[in-house]
Amino acid sequence: MSLITIPVAPGVTCIQETGVANFMRCNIWHVRGRDCDLVIDTGMGLNPLKSYIAHSTEKPLKAIATHSHFDHSGSLHEFDCRLGHRLEADAFAQGGREAVLFQGAWTEIDFICPQRHGDFDRQTYSITPAPLTGYIDEGDVIDLGDRAFQVLHLPGHSPGSIGLYDLKSATLFSGDAVYDGALLDSHPHSDKQIYRHTLERLQRLGAKVIHAGHSPSFGGEKLNAIIESYFSGQNVMPDVKEWFAEFQADENDPYANQNWPESGC
Repeated sequence: MSLITIPVAPGVTCIQETGVANFMRCNIWHVRGRDCDLVIDTGMGLNPLKSYIAHSTEKPLKAIATHSHFDHSGSLHEFDCRLGHRLEADAFAQGGREAVLFQGAWTEIDFICPQRHGDFDRQTYSITPAPLTGYIDEGDVIDLGDRAFQVLHLPGHSPGSIGLYDLKSATLFSGDAVYDGALLDSHPHSDKQIYRHTLERLQRLGAKVIHAGHSPSFGGEKLNAIIESYFSGQNVMPDVKEWFAEFQADENDPYANQNWPESGC
């Protein structure tokens, strides 16, 4: 099995697809509730996800996509309840090869470990269509019975990017609106000006814990530092091909520290 589960907080675990380069590997969040569970983002779809989660819960599952990019929506089709923002409804419904090619240069670099996924072919990789069964938008509340999340519309990285905020614990599931890494604002449907407004909003939010779409979780001070670094022009993803060439030149291991019991990718 090429999925691992990492306990993060009471009732919150992070599921990850092993063999995916760290800069691409999506955090799949499983949030347990009294009445139902949430699955926030679904990775690239390299392994069956719903059946994997079913081993640890008997509760109904609501799958929420923070946005439609292929590294976050690959297994969305497996779930009966599929929620996301209506501005990206067409992308979820279309899926296919276009959902991958849309992200441009990301499809031209190697981000899958062949020792883990020998049958993966980035030239033919595609996303199974997953039409949304319901829309969520700013101000909606996702109630699990013993905890509730307010939906935040966080556009910029993509038009329909959303986050989920637990006001009681000041915990934010941010998707790709913000994460601990170089922020990406150069997709064909990204909007730098709108993204800046989103980041300014997140600075005012008061979140104490941020569970992002990539990278480890972090706190409020780190959130502010990440955003200020982006505003200064230092923490932004440059041209993807150029960035990856520099990454390789520095002899970085894209599969390092993935919490696997064995060594190597």
